[in-house]
Amino acid sequence: MFKEKHVFAGNNSSKGFYSYFDYIIEPNDAKRIYILKGGPGVGKSSFMKKFGSKMSSQGYDVEYIHCSSDENSLDGLLVPELKVAFIDGTAPHIVDPKLPGTADEIINLGIYINSKELEKHKSQIIEINKRISHLYKSAYRYLESANLISEEINSIYDRFTDNTKFLELCVEAVNKIFPTEGGARNKTGSIRKMFTEAYTANGYIKYTDSLCSSLKTWAIIGENSNCTSKLLDAVVTEALKRGFYVECFYKPLTPEKLQHIIIPDLDIMLKTAENQLSCNYDEIINLHDIMDLENLKTYISDIENNLHLYDLLIKNALDKLSQTKKHHDLLEIFYVNNMDFKGVDQCYENISSQYV
Repeated sequence: MFKEKHVFAGNNSSKGFYSYFDYIIEPNDAKRIYILKGGPGVGKSSFMKKFGSKMSSQGYDVEYIHCSSDENSLDGLLVPELKVAFIDGTAPHIVDPKLPGTADEIINLGIYINSKELEKHKSQIIEINKRISHLYKSAYRYLESANLISEEINSIYDRFTDNTKFLELCVEAVNKIFPTEGGARNKTGSIRKMFTEAYTANGYIKYTDSLCSSLKTWAIIGENSNCTSKLLDAVVTEALKRGFYVECFYKPLTPEKLQHIIIPDLDIMLKTAENQLSCNYDEIINLHDIMDLENLKTYISDIENNLHLYDLLIKNALDKLSQTKKHHDLLEIFYVNNMDFKGVDQCYENISSQYV
């Protein structure tokens, strides 16, 4: 379906760093999971990018799993056809082998560090790490506050949403998506959890639209994330009941709330959107149709005031994340200057040669 796919497995959220790394690949199904270890700047991301490029040139589909701190770096890479994955196993998403030797293998790029020279900068490295930690904690507090404001806005929309009509809308959507005959399968449905959007040091990054190009795309129009998430939950529940595999993508701010889903066997994607002006959708589910918009108008000023506060909190969070990158880049310099990259290259060649 996708020759090249871009997602996030972790996110900066109202709950701190939130991980769906366990969903990158199921160890029982994997032929090989390479867990990359080592400090910042040792070449983990470049290692994965090189492998991804090589596999693409050989005609394989490749999924790039971007870092939620800096989308230009990778946290993982998956080649579905080969059932091979590479995962950055360092903090904050520490990953350890679940099936050592049979599926998982640790690649420690840290062995190519000149530790004796790096040790001279120990106090500076400790201080930079402290600053990065404080900045992340600050960003997470702003995101937590933004989520509270978002809940306040949703509570207003909830009061003017007709719940009976909403349930009818869910049933109508489910009946329209799934085939009336032959829809059930003799297998258990399954889901995979990821993100297509993230709060990063470079701003709010979205890969959502890149997933729409080869799919029938249904848009759920509406500002109330409570309703959009519940509607998607209803579709996922039905899909699992019928034995379908579903790719579930969650909201970065509230990482347990669904934001978009893909049902590959039906070639369909359901995505949330606040308006319908930006894309040509195959179907539109408009939540405004089940709202008392006339009476909602009396609360517009409250909503606008809350939105202004929400935007300010998100901006402050992104500013803090931006500052983490400056410190992280400085940290990388210490490691880059004390790395034997010829050793890293040889390690890469030893592994990649197995998949030529």
